[in-house]
Amino acid sequence: MARDDLPPAPRRGTRLLGGDAEGPVATPKSWWRGAAIAGVGFALLVLLAVAVNMTKPDDPAPAPGSTSPPDIALGTPDHGAGVRSGGDPRTSGRQLVDGVPVGYPHTEAGAVQAAVNYQVARSSAAYFVDPATRHRVIDAMVTVESRETLTRNEDVGMAQALFSLGIDSGNADGDTLVARAAPLGTRIDSYSEQVATVEVWMAGLIGVTDERAPLPVSASWSTYTLTLQWQNDDWKLAAISSAAGPTPLDTGSAVPSSVAEFRSADEAFDAPPFVG
Repeated sequence: MARDDLPPAPRRGTRLLGGDAEGPVATPKSWWRGAAIAGVGFALLVLLAVAVNMTKPDDPAPAPGSTSPPDIALGTPDHGAGVRSGGDPRTSGRQLVDGVPVGYPHTEAGAVQAAVNYQVARSSAAYFVDPATRHRVIDAMVTVESRETLTRNEDVGMAQALFSLGIDSGNADGDTLVARAAPLGTRIDSYSEQVATVEVWMAGLIGVTDERAPLPVSASWSTYTLTLQWQNDDWKLAAISSAAGPTPLDTGSAVPSSVAEFRSADEAFDAPPFVG
């Protein structure tokens, strides 16, 4: 077949969030062309799998709040699983519990920070593939009433996501899975002293660094709606749901990176920082 007759290369791939790597971009492998047809379907399955709908809290309906998000400052947390430490001297009352920042101010800004950090905590490769890590993260960030429901839903959702990605959940390998997410924006839907509802617009990467995988590392844009409840002097996650988008136009200005590039970058770059 003549080169001009070949179908165009898929444009779903992207470089690392928050930066452009220099140097030549490797030509995508031939398996990407077949994956491009099924890629959208797999991506939708993944999004559906991680869209968890929990039981809403029984508190009265929260009062309407400001639609403008408070200022958020970037921090530099420890992203390791199983980490327990004292408070960060830069943030009053903040500490890490199993790698998840907890201890937020009883304010709108505190609710926004909690919502962003909890969604970032749900987005790591370890959260997808390791049930023990996932359960510790859930225990650190959710309300007592929601823990059982969220744990059950997340276990089912992650198993479906891994299946869609071609990973055997009984023998999952976090080293081959690229799972990254970073916040693009926040919006407060409602706020009261007891309940806050925050939308978080996220950009994400998900895929397996294996040429035999059914889906290459692909980009996604989702908006998560997190309902937080003030419990035990902290904002805790009570309910969460997700929707696709807003999604930008792919200009097709760059060829997707190779599997080897993503594998190398995933090892070399730290995860995006928590906020606050």
